[in-house]
Amino acid sequence: MSKSQVEGKNLKAVFIISDGIRGHVNQSRGVAHFLSELTGCHVYELGINEATTNLPEASLGHKGLSAGLKGFYLLKVLGRRLAAKDEGFIRRWLARAGALSLLDRAKNLLDASGVKQENALFLSAGSSASLYCFALARLLKCRCATIMTPSGLGVSPFDFAIVPKHDCPKPACNVYVTLGAPNMVTPQKIRSEADALSRLYPPLSHKRIGLLLGGSDGNYELTSRWVGQTLEPLFELASREGMDLYVTTSRRTPRDVEDMLRKIRDRYPCIRYLCIASCDPYNPVYGIFGLATHLLATEDSVSMISEAATAGFCVGVLPVERKKSLKRAMEGLCSFLISTKVLSPKRLFGVPKFVLAIDELCSLGLARWIKSASELRVFLNGDSPAKHGLQFCEAKNAARWIVSAFKEGETAR
Repeated sequence: MSKSQVEGKNLKAVFIISDGIRGHVNQSRGVAHFLSELTGCHVYELGINEATTNLPEASLGHKGLSAGLKGFYLLKVLGRRLAAKDEGFIRRWLARAGALSLLDRAKNLLDASGVKQENALFLSAGSSASLYCFALARLLKCRCATIMTPSGLGVSPFDFAIVPKHDCPKPACNVYVTLGAPNMVTPQKIRSEADALSRLYPPLSHKRIGLLLGGSDGNYELTSRWVGQTLEPLFELASREGMDLYVTTSRRTPRDVEDMLRKIRDRYPCIRYLCIASCDPYNPVYGIFGLATHLLATEDSVSMISEAATAGFCVGVLPVERKKSLKRAMEGLCSFLISTKVLSPKRLFGVPKFVLAIDELCSLGLARWIKSASELRVFLNGDSPAKHGLQFCEAKNAARWIVSAFKEGETAR
């Protein structure tokens, strides 16, 4: 048993409370993986999807309300009161959420594991999952941890909170600040997945570009116009210079962009592999990390960029289109007021908030913006290294922090 395992021997079991969102699951599993590696604890996973999608028709006493409004009232209004209420209120809240079966499953798992309550940790990522995580831990008298800042509860009710720097958290004993997002990237996983992908789509060139494409959301847009302006020049360059391309989309990638990529693939043999995430359940990202010599990712996903940086790449970040709306103007005004110290940096939101996160990665040599064709050529052919050579694994760092504080009867606070 290593020294770190001795230090963390009081942590015996981790219960991930999952909302099924891939990015959130990836963050939770990443931290849990390293907690297990450091302490030897067992990891269990419980999903909340059934509870959040099948709310009892009369759970709120307003049969005429839509399911969406019911969910909003339950999660955003009643949920934010959980920390200040007693166990009776929390149990009734779980009942209204249709989640008493989740409580039963968690209790049965805890009992079957033989782990004492003080040796168990409930862990979640995302705002909705944080409510269930806190409720279960409170009723079962265990400790709890959240990843990211829960919009309803905040971080103060949790024993451990793993919060990205761009959320501008207040310094607190129970808060660990990360750069980017923790994830499940490990050297072992990269090697095994790269071997599998290489057998299916063997590289032909010594220079291999991994391209991770995100998609559209409330802030960003991926469009066919953007593909023509940004990706086609990349494909032309790769074709001329004999580079291989390994490309994957995400579940947020618009259908017209997927269709355009399929057509483009037929014109550019340099595209050795194209994964359309909406049609293929296989996640090729780890395999791409293992095969690629250079890595490009779109700016809309700090999580993707963080994963690539954890894999060792100095990530080339491709700007995408921003949705035009009144929100953009408000973001600009907010940024200006923050720069003049009228507002706190914590008020930053939307695109500027994510740009700040990427700029932080760039300042440490973990990423660089690629805003023109000339910058792309330099990135792929220049003297700057494509790998940063730094030790960067926020999931492992966060796990070490929890282990160091997880002693009998103690929290991080």
